[in-house]
Amino acid sequence: MKEKEDLLKEKLALVEELGVHFECNDNLPPLASRIIVYLILTGAEGATFEELVEKLEASKSSVSTNLQLLQSIDRISYFTRCGDRKRHFKISPSYIIARMDERISMWEKESKNNKKIHDYKVKALQINNKYDENHPSIQFSIQVEEFINKMINNLEELKQNLLTIINKEENEESI
Repeated sequence: MKEKEDLLKEKLALVEELGVHFECNDNLPPLASRIIVYLILTGAEGATFEELVEKLEASKSSVSTNLQLLQSIDRISYFTRCGDRKRHFKISPSYIIARMDERISMWEKESKNNKKIHDYKVKALQINNKYDENHPSIQFSIQVEEFINKMINNLEELKQNLLTIINKEENEESI
């Protein structure tokens, strides 16, 4: 029992700590950010409206408003269980994949910018008769491009792995 209480305290501390992160990075209201973190930590089993009101110590009205907001921007979804009228909220699978796509798109833009910088440096060195493929500025942009490509490949792999997990969870829920 003590371990469960300590785990809940740790969960709520993380909700506060990480809620600030989501609040700043995703431009969400404070309670919406904390709901996101609570649902991330809760996982596929989801959380009911009543659980969110109780654990986040927020009013029913505030939780309801923020749940509607999060549903309207496709950050969360809900499901029901057979014989249970309550809605169980969880992180929307499409939100997770959309975040991966945003990160991949950001690194692809970095790659395009790095390529422009690389091409300019090559041209400038050639015009000044200083071109050498081992020139530090050329090697720098090559190293940056290799790093960017690794990031894109890793994100693509992570996205595929997450899709596999999401599909597995959805298949288990439908059984």
